[in-house]
Amino acid sequence: MADVAHYSTPLVGRSLELAALERLIEGTDERAVIVSGDAGVGKTRLLAELLDRAQQRRVTCVVGHCLDFGDAGLPYLPFGEAFATLSADADVAALLDAYPAAAAVLPAVRTPDRASSDRRMASAVDDERVRVDKAGLYDSVLAVLEQAAARSPLLLIIEDAHWADQATRDLIGFVLARTRSPQLSLVVSYRSDDLHRRHPLRKSLAQWSRLGNVRRLQLSPLDPSEVRSLVRAISPWAISEGEIGRIVERAGGNAFFAEELLSATTHAGTGETLPADLADLLLIRLDRLSAAARDAVRVTAVAGGRISHNRLSAVTGLSDDALDDAVREAVEDYVLEAAGEWGYRFRHALLSEAVYDDLLPGERVRLHAAFARVLRSSTMAGSAAELAHHARRAHDLQAAFEASIQAGGEALELAAPQEAMTHFEAALGLLCSVAPPASYDWASLIIDAVEAAADAGHPARALAIARDAVSNRPPDLDPEKQARLLATLARASLNLDADVEAMAATTKALSLLPADGSAVFRARLSALHAHAAVAIGRDTEAARWAQEAIEAADAIERPEVASDARTTLALIERRAGDPKSAAAH
Repeated sequence: MADVAHYSTPLVGRSLELAALERLIEGTDERAVIVSGDAGVGKTRLLAELLDRAQQRRVTCVVGHCLDFGDAGLPYLPFGEAFATLSADADVAALLDAYPAAAAVLPAVRTPDRASSDRRMASAVDDERVRVDKAGLYDSVLAVLEQAAARSPLLLIIEDAHWADQATRDLIGFVLARTRSPQLSLVVSYRSDDLHRRHPLRKSLAQWSRLGNVRRLQLSPLDPSEVRSLVRAISPWAISEGEIGRIVERAGGNAFFAEELLSATTHAGTGETLPADLADLLLIRLDRLSAAARDAVRVTAVAGGRISHNRLSAVTGLSDDALDDAVREAVEDYVLEAAGEWGYRFRHALLSEAVYDDLLPGERVRLHAAFARVLRSSTMAGSAAELAHHARRAHDLQAAFEASIQAGGEALELAAPQEAMTHFEAALGLLCSVAPPASYDWASLIIDAVEAAADAGHPARALAIARDAVSNRPPDLDPEKQARLLATLARASLNLDADVEAMAATTKALSLLPADGSAVFRARLSALHAHAAVAIGRDTEAARWAQEAIEAADAIERPEVASDARTTLALIERRAGDPKSAAAH
C-alpha cells in the first residue's frame, strides 16, 4: 500500500460508485469492476478510498500501473509491479518459486542481461530461444493470485489500462474469464476520453463486458454542488462565493481541474486573470519551482510519469542533497508524490503530459538521450524496451536498432508476440539508416519478425514480411540461412493456404541445405516439406519425407519434430482409409 496515494481530502460524491466497488470485497458474485471516466474526473481518488476501506477489512491490496511508452509497452508491467509487492510476503515468494513462469513477469527477472545481447542479435542456427510458454505463464499467474487469495482476501487494481500493451490486455482477460476464487477481486481503470474509435482496448472491453462476473462503472463529472463542496473541503483559506462560482463554471465537473483552478486562484491573487488554456493552468505549478526542482519534474515526465530515485539521480546528475531538496519542493507544491519506497510519480497524469508537451524539441531530445546513456550503463537496471523507446526519441538510431532487436527477443521469450512484432518491425525500419554491428544477423531478424507476426495473429503481415525478405535477400547470403528464410516463408504460406508457394519454398530450401548443416533444422525442414506436400495432395512424397523426419528426429532426440511428422502421416493414412494407423500415429 505504500505505492498508493493517500488523500486527506474527504471524498465528495461517488457514494453509489463506492458502494458498487465495496461489494467486490464483501464476497458477492461479482469478481471484477471496470472503472472508466475522463482524465481528472476522480478515478484514482475513488480507488484510493476503496483501498483504505479494503485494508480496514484486512484485505490484501496490490496495485499495478500501465505506462505510456507510445511505441510498444512493457509486457505484463502491472502484473510484475503487483507481484513485486506481493513477493515481500514469504508465502507468496514461495509461490513464485513454485511457479517460475509467473515469476518471469517480475521486473527483476526481466532486467536485460547485457552479456546476452549479442546472442539475441545473432542467433545460431541450432540456438532456440528459451521461452515462457504462454499458456503456462497465464495459468501460473492465475494460480499465484488465487493461492495468495486463499491465504487472505486479495484485491488487485490495474490502473490506466488505456496504456496497456496487448500482452497485458490478454492476461487481464484470462484472469477475468478463468478466476473462480471468491477471495480474489479485480478492478481495472481506464481513461475513457483516450479511447478513440480504433483504440485497441475497445475490443478487449467488449470481450470483458460479456463475462457474467464483470461490471462496468462509468464515472460521470461531479455536479456543481459537489464541486462547490470539494472546493470548500480543500480550501483552508477564505474564498468568496464569486471565486467559487468561477471555479465551478470552468471545472466542468472535473475534480482535478477544480483543484488546479483553486490553487492557481490562490497564487495569482484576486483580480488576476487565470490562463484560458488548461495546459498553461497546469504549468503554473511548474513556474513556482526552483530550477533544480523543475529539472527533476521534467526528467520524471520524460520517464513516463514515474521514476525510481536512483534513476532520477543518475539522469539529473544532482548531488544527493540537491536532489532531495528539489524533490521535496516538487512534492510540497503537489507536483510529484512519493511512490512507495522506490521513487516518485506525478500527482496526476495530466500534469505529466502538460510538462512533457511543454518541453522544447532540443530539451526533449537531450533528456531522452540522457535516459538512453543511463540505461546503457552497466550500473542501472532497465529493460531493452525502455532503451529502445528513449533511443528513438533521442534520434540515436544505432542504439534504437540494437535495443529494438533485443526488446523483440525479450518479448518473444515472455510470450508477448504483438510487442515483439512492433520492436522487430521498428528495427527493420531502421536498417537503411544504421550500420549493423558485426554480430547482427539479418536472416534471424526476419525470421523472428515473421514468427512474431504469425504468433500475434497477423498471418497476412507475416507472409508479406517473408515474401519481401526472400525477394530482396542479399546475394551473398549463406545457403543455410537462405534455407531457413525459405522455411519461414513456407510456414507463413501454409498459414494462409498458399500451399503451392509453400511447396516451392521447401523444395528450394532442401536443395540449398548443405550436407553438414544443422541436424535439427534438417529434421524440421523435412517435416515441413512433408506438410507442404500433403497440402497439395502429393501423399506419397509427403509420407517419404515425414518418415525421414521421424528417423532424423529420433536420432537427435527431438520428439516435438517427430510428433509434427507423425501428424502428417496420420492425415495421409486417414485419407487412405486406415483409421487405426492414423490413430496410432
